[in-house]
Amino acid sequence: MRFEKLTTKFQQALGDAQSPALAHDNAYIEPSHLLLAMLDDSEGGVGSLLARA
Repeated sequence: MRFEKLTTKFQQALGDAQSPALAHDNAYIEPSHLLLAMLDDSEGGVGSLLARA
């Protein structure tokens, strides 16, 4: 995966997902880490989309 081809928001979400992954001694960023990072982002809109669904 070429990191520079990703959108800025997704790059930020991956960076934010790295923290909980490392905190739990995970060698990889799992989808659950990424989902948590996207839900924690107040400007991302993912939480409001899920709430409406």
